[in-house]
Amino acid sequence: MQTKHPFSPRPPVQEEDWIASLSDAIQEGLLRLCTSRLKAFAALMLFALVCFLPGFNSIPPVDRDEARFAQASKQMIETGDYVDIRFQEGTRYKKPVGIYWMQAGSAQATGMGAEAPIWAYRIPSLIGALIAVGFTFLIGMRMASVRVGFLAGLGMAACILLGVEARLAKTDAMLLASIMAVQWLIWELYDHQNGLTPKQAIIFWLALAVGVLVKGPIILMVAGLTIAGLSIQERSVRWLSGAHYKWGVPAFFLLIMPWFIAIGIHTDWSFYIDSIGKDMLAKVATGKESHGAPPGTYLGVSLATFWPVSIFFILALPWVWAERKRKAVRFALTWIIPTWIIFELVPTKLPHYILPVLPAMAVLTIHAMECRATEFSALWARLFALLVPLVAIVLGVGAPIGLIVLEGTVLPASLGLGLVAAALAVLSYSVLRKGRVIAAFVLACLITPILYLNVHGAIFPAFKSVWLSSALVEEANRVKSCETVELASIGYTEPSLVFLGGTDLKFLNAERGAHFITEAGCRVALVERRQNTAFMEALGEKANLIQKSSTIEGYKLNGGKWQSFGLYQLKLN
Repeated sequence: MQTKHPFSPRPPVQEEDWIASLSDAIQEGLLRLCTSRLKAFAALMLFALVCFLPGFNSIPPVDRDEARFAQASKQMIETGDYVDIRFQEGTRYKKPVGIYWMQAGSAQATGMGAEAPIWAYRIPSLIGALIAVGFTFLIGMRMASVRVGFLAGLGMAACILLGVEARLAKTDAMLLASIMAVQWLIWELYDHQNGLTPKQAIIFWLALAVGVLVKGPIILMVAGLTIAGLSIQERSVRWLSGAHYKWGVPAFFLLIMPWFIAIGIHTDWSFYIDSIGKDMLAKVATGKESHGAPPGTYLGVSLATFWPVSIFFILALPWVWAERKRKAVRFALTWIIPTWIIFELVPTKLPHYILPVLPAMAVLTIHAMECRATEFSALWARLFALLVPLVAIVLGVGAPIGLIVLEGTVLPASLGLGLVAAALAVLSYSVLRKGRVIAAFVLACLITPILYLNVHGAIFPAFKSVWLSSALVEEANRVKSCETVELASIGYTEPSLVFLGGTDLKFLNAERGAHFITEAGCRVALVERRQNTAFMEALGEKANLIQKSSTIEGYKLNGGKWQSFGLYQLKLN
């Protein structure tokens, strides 16, 4: 089918002057880089690391999911029990064991064991994000060309959502890596229809097992919907015959079943009640944990979370629709649409749920750009493309200004980085207006390392008031009267406090907190201001035995409110 080509391959130099020279230089650089798969892949991995590493080891544990995952992994190391999943004395039966094994392994590999800082537990997420970018490159290359693969991978490395997940000790980056491996091999089956090689089949079934052990049935849903959709369109399942099912299916179950059986026996099958009944089905039935939202939410959310690729994807939609019967486009749409619809219909919505379809969107976007069919002549497209500089300006300049307003902290270098990012974003838009879409896309992606160095590397760690758990534990260690201190928290129950303060940290009410602090031992009670009256009343006549050593104030992100804490301990004789 013929498509509209709104640009000539080389707009006249007299119309574009320096923009034409810059765009041509970017195109020449891409041409040289993408003549070698190895060079393109190496450059992509380097770019991804530059995007993902800022803030990786300086951002404290983030509440609540990251801190819960990391603490449960930490307790596996402490107890030596790698079957059960627990948060302090309670169970954590929401996800399978895969990510906990990986996090415990990465913490052990640092040589620090259970005492490892939070960045050690983030290593699997970083590796998962890098693998996902690498498979995006591979899929794009197999579906189109090395250049399509490189630019699609560049977009995923620059993507805001993947950048966040790469820095959090959670499941989603590693889940994406396993999904990408499976989707690559589904494409190989679909495109060539002559079967997987034995090595490819091993990767396919191993990745499927890893995905299930990391996050349960999500990988089966994404892969299953893709296979079902393609089979319906082909009116045949014969293209699947080369997946080595005879040994692949038994190997898959052999990999996943030992732990699933062991955790069932160990917990008298309560793991399945919690993980399936209380977590998965609850999310399907209602908006769980205040994360409910109506259908269509992801359409709006993805504009920000998939920036900057989302802007170019919208511009590519006319070509995608026109070329929907093309094999590569049909595969990508079958990957995207069913999974997207299901997540839109599920009441519980979190931004990272749609992460598994973003690589397919990136490949489609670059495919359209390579065909020089990215629509930009309409007024709506020109106005929409203003989101490229707008987001960069808000993040780059707004973040350091917010730090000044909220913390009173001035970081001149951060403001400078923000201005550089904003200027580069304006340049990207200027190039885009001249119809040099690929050059504009590359420039937009190059904004992100600067933004992430600024926001993740400098701004977030400097927002001291939001890292309440870190401040409380640091202050407790400063005022403690002996080497080892026992901590109790009254009125503040964030899981990051457990990870930082130790597994034995106690969450108590005012009465039990009063009893805790007056017992013998080196103890500090962290008392939230609204609990202070009840705490002092519970102390009664023993109030004269304790002293308020310090006060900490900060902003609790979960719940969105300012809080003040008194740190109490026994008076020294």
